[in-house]
Amino acid sequence: MTTYVLAHDVGTGGDKASLIDQTGRIVASAVRDYPVLYPQPGWAEQDPEAHWWQAICETTRRVLSDSGVEPRDVAAVVFSTQMMGTIPVDRDGRPLMNCMTWMDTRAAEQNKAIISNPIRMLRMLRLTGGLPSGKDIIGKIVWLREERPQIYEKTHKFLDCKDYLIHRCTGEYVTSYDCANLTWFMDSRRGRLRWSSTILGWIRLDEDRLPRLAPSTEIVGTLTPEAASEMGLTTETQVVNGAGDMTSAGVGSGAVREREVHLYAGSSAWLGAHVSSRKLDIWTYTGSICSAIPGMYLMIAEQESAGACLKHLRENWHCDLCRHVIERAATVCTQCETGERNPYAELDEIAAGASPGSEGLIFAPWMFGERSPIDDHFVRGGYFNLSLAHGKTHMIRAVLEGVAYHIRWMMEGLEKRKMLGRVPAVNMIGGCARSDIWPQIIADVLQKPVRRVRHPLEAGSVGAAMIAFVALGEVSNFSAVAHIVEIDRVFDPNPGNSEVYDSGFRVLKEYYRRNKSLWRKVNRQRR
Repeated sequence: MTTYVLAHDVGTGGDKASLIDQTGRIVASAVRDYPVLYPQPGWAEQDPEAHWWQAICETTRRVLSDSGVEPRDVAAVVFSTQMMGTIPVDRDGRPLMNCMTWMDTRAAEQNKAIISNPIRMLRMLRLTGGLPSGKDIIGKIVWLREERPQIYEKTHKFLDCKDYLIHRCTGEYVTSYDCANLTWFMDSRRGRLRWSSTILGWIRLDEDRLPRLAPSTEIVGTLTPEAASEMGLTTETQVVNGAGDMTSAGVGSGAVREREVHLYAGSSAWLGAHVSSRKLDIWTYTGSICSAIPGMYLMIAEQESAGACLKHLRENWHCDLCRHVIERAATVCTQCETGERNPYAELDEIAAGASPGSEGLIFAPWMFGERSPIDDHFVRGGYFNLSLAHGKTHMIRAVLEGVAYHIRWMMEGLEKRKMLGRVPAVNMIGGCARSDIWPQIIADVLQKPVRRVRHPLEAGSVGAAMIAFVALGEVSNFSAVAHIVEIDRVFDPNPGNSEVYDSGFRVLKEYYRRNKSLWRKVNRQRR
């Protein structure tokens, strides 16, 4: 008998609902976009009800209609969501303001102040395995107390994106360990996994204002009559706790056994691996958060700009690159705007015209600062060694290669500093995996096989569904997921390209070291 799970991938730009069976087959999908609101510089908000919940209800009904699956046959709903959002809600669970999303930097000073004391900083590192940045939840709660005291006083619970949706579905206040880890006030040490009374004391926050902690595989409850009616499901549909987008994608990559590595490459990129003990390396800015897999952590090295580099190039050169003439005032040609042409496929074709190494042209992919293995907010990207002999083919291919060089730099940190040891192969997910040339370049630069999963864009949805199937007992354990997630193609490295890519990689690292002081000088006054 076929069991269906409805997985919602609730991202920054929209919600994607996918109806998935226990074999990993995606039966039907539906997407609805929603905006990000920017009421002030540095603020980034979304309305949990008008944006997320309405999109979830609409896409659920569309998926059921398109698939022909009866509501009673949907065993569970599960969410994979954007992380590090902050929503204060009242005693009825109603938002008291819009969600301050992960992009929101209004609490940068509060987050900075929390770790300004070196003793506290070291203690927080020991308890949580990391430290807050300018965008994190802990500072936003302090900001609310200082800047919006009337909202703070009315707040019954502080919720993240997934926490709100779980409450909207079940009436329960619960979060998962992975999302809680990124608040930076949860003790994430093995055997602890609880809110840290020490850190909560520093920010004067009562624990009863936080949701209950639970593993991603917990069945929280069933849909309330109101939620079932709005979504078009039944009150027998179970709701599984689920996980954040990063940890869901880790499961959906199929690299679920210890020390297996996956590469997510979308607008940003990361290398991730499930590990049994928490790992932190301050030299490569690599850390771990609780995984969606109970008892495991997900070690992450993150790259700020990957596909965003190619997107920037496409948006600024767009229809010149796809060889269409457009009016001077226009930004895109009609065919590209209507989707008759895939401009990224055009870029792949053009890049294929250049030889490996792009005739000595190097592209630095640091378009908006970088995270790992260099935590540098001032560094910026661009071409190095550009000459009149270089054309579009070289310039496009150099972008693909530059992103791959930085992925290798992160991989070097994981391997050489003995975080993982030698990595034999990498599973690839994310939008960049839709290309054929880019995974091959990454394989050549890493000198490792790159294994592209069959549904690279749906890794978060598939991962969330697998979490639910394990919770339901339909999939025996997470090791079985490695056999359920299909590999579409393996890109084997070409040994003949290793020399030119070894040279380009060394040049990129030296280029950073020689110029980092100049980037700081130019960009410090522009922040």
